[in-house]
Amino acid sequence: MSITGGAIIMVAMRWIDRIVGVVSTFILARILIPDDFGIVAMASVVVAFADVIFDLGINVAIIQRKNPSQAFYNTAWTLRILQVAAVATVLMILAPFAADYYRDPRVMPVVQLMALSMMIASYENVGVITFQKELRFAEDAKFMLFKRLVSFFTTIALTLILQSYWGMVIGALCSRLFSTLRSYMVHPMRPKFSLAEIGSIFSVSQWVLVKNISGYLDRNLHIFLVGGVAKTGITGGYTLANEISNVPGNDLLAPINRVLFPAFARVKDDLAELTRLLVRAQAVQVMITFPTCIGFVLTAHELVPVALGAKWTFIVPFVQILALSNIIQAINSSANYVLTVIGKMRLLAVTSWVQIILFGVGLLLLQSELLPERIAAVRMAAIVLTFGVSYWLVMRNIPGLTVAMLARGTGRPALGCLAMVLALLLLQSEVTAPDWLMLVMKVVTGAIVYCVVVLGLWRLAGSPDGAEAFFLNKIKRTTPPAVAIPSETK
Repeated sequence: MSITGGAIIMVAMRWIDRIVGVVSTFILARILIPDDFGIVAMASVVVAFADVIFDLGINVAIIQRKNPSQAFYNTAWTLRILQVAAVATVLMILAPFAADYYRDPRVMPVVQLMALSMMIASYENVGVITFQKELRFAEDAKFMLFKRLVSFFTTIALTLILQSYWGMVIGALCSRLFSTLRSYMVHPMRPKFSLAEIGSIFSVSQWVLVKNISGYLDRNLHIFLVGGVAKTGITGGYTLANEISNVPGNDLLAPINRVLFPAFARVKDDLAELTRLLVRAQAVQVMITFPTCIGFVLTAHELVPVALGAKWTFIVPFVQILALSNIIQAINSSANYVLTVIGKMRLLAVTSWVQIILFGVGLLLLQSELLPERIAAVRMAAIVLTFGVSYWLVMRNIPGLTVAMLARGTGRPALGCLAMVLALLLLQSEVTAPDWLMLVMKVVTGAIVYCVVVLGLWRLAGSPDGAEAFFLNKIKRTTPPAVAIPSETK
């Protein structure tokens, strides 16, 4: 199967996976109360911190390695198990302190059970990483979809039975057990305990670890701080808002990003091809991310009560601020992957830490005035201030890549979004309707206005090759221009 065909299958199946995840979140939000989400969110932040501290970047090491031996896979599998064992030990120690910090004793047993879930998942067959490494997108997507569906049904069923946050926690444990067993059914590799290639893996993992820590802080520090200053229910709402706001940016692009990494890795020695791939990928990402993120901001007042229920309306400001933050992060994702595959993890790690430092400075300036909305706003400001640094680093390391090349895929979507904003604001001021009807009208109006404006500007520009041509070719089921697909991944 070609890279293009495989990528399309991968993206389609991964979007199905994301849709299932979103539906699961909406159902759980209907069943549970904000307090339940808060308990799981608080515990998850602690578990993720312990996990990232010991993360050796094993998947990255395998994907970057040309023709890894069985000994390399064995070492990677062994290190992952040792890593998680260390994490589980740390979590058992941290669990009581986490409960004290959040002022909620219910956090401690949840952290401990999550540690057990991680131990089970650490035994997953390392061979499934070859699906991504060898661009076997359909097999990778089917395995990921299996994991999602198992998690969906077990978690929903147990939550309906238990009517508490324990349904989510025990459901995650069960789904990890089933997924680990499934990994040995879908791939013939049978790894053994070994540390023969430990030196080779550590040579890659050191900067991966530094980058992962900064990535953790970016994703979770704001949630951790909210948990320290707000009640459990508010923390649960903030976490749910963060999850929902990830849908238009990160979740829609995650399938694309999962294909991009190995695709970039395959052409890293051909700078001309790498440049073409990066420019096309960014254009497609912007075309998707701009309207969906802006659309979430403009429809949040209707979307939240319709999808989640009236008890969650207090999270609307959280959703709006966090969705705006995701626009920039989504756009930067392609540049970050390119920096990774060309061996510039150190520069990428430094950039990430600059953003974290700016976030910390902003929080210090606020000091005693920390509220959930302000924490989210400071995080967005830090993201804005560091925007473009990744692309500047990419242009320094890829001769021939220019701002003009990257901007060509941004102008028309930006103007289309501006027209969409004006249309929706006009609609909102002139029409009064129930939330569900207003939501439908806003979605339909926004989609029509955005598509008409973008396609009109594209036609006026002479129908150049770009994201518009790519999407139209996919709709018409014709072969796209002979340019690398926005071969898309995380």
